[in-house]
Amino acid sequence: MAPTENMGPAEVCEELDHVILQLFDALEMLQAKREAFNSLVEQGWFCLSKSRYAMGNKSVSTLQYGHQMTPLIRVKTSERETSQVEFVVVSEEDVPPKKAENLVAVEEIGPSEQGLRWRKGPGKPEGLPRPLDTASQPAERSGHQDPLTWFGILVPQSLRQAQRTFQEGINLAAEIASLQSEIETIQRCYRGLLERKHNCEKPERSRSALESP
Repeated sequence: MAPTENMGPAEVCEELDHVILQLFDALEMLQAKREAFNSLVEQGWFCLSKSRYAMGNKSVSTLQYGHQMTPLIRVKTSERETSQVEFVVVSEEDVPPKKAENLVAVEEIGPSEQGLRWRKGPGKPEGLPRPLDTASQPAERSGHQDPLTWFGILVPQSLRQAQRTFQEGINLAAEIASLQSEIETIQRCYRGLLERKHNCEKPERSRSALESP
């Protein structure tokens, strides 16, 4: 946006026309993205309904959710010089891992000894605590797990299509949020230019009133 401090009335009016055209373009793009987002949401729920019909209503429900959930994506925000906020969907693989001490503080709940102690038999010294078998621990701790595996190994194609559709919807939702922030920035600029135009017109009105008989 061009600064308005050194602009004359004609330049302010020209900048106002440019900002209005930019606002209309952004609103038209926002309407198109909202329609696409609504279509993706409808398609995703329709695919879920097909999956429930194929696998059974109880086979695709909240009962199959993993007991430990970790996000696969995150939303990163960044603010520009014009106070416009941009939203970007970032994969969890691109996010640096958390510090080890934070993970230990969350996971260490209960007694510190997590193993079994062998009973002391004749001629056998008392054994040290046996560590837990890492294979018996939840798979979510070893890494991010595909949520589709909660509903079985061989899931129908409609369930995979629902996942892809909702993933596209998340990316589109971030674009919509960024576009809404851009529209708010354009509206603030328009109001500033309009106020500048009114301030430029006040001296001219006063001068014409004095010159009139």
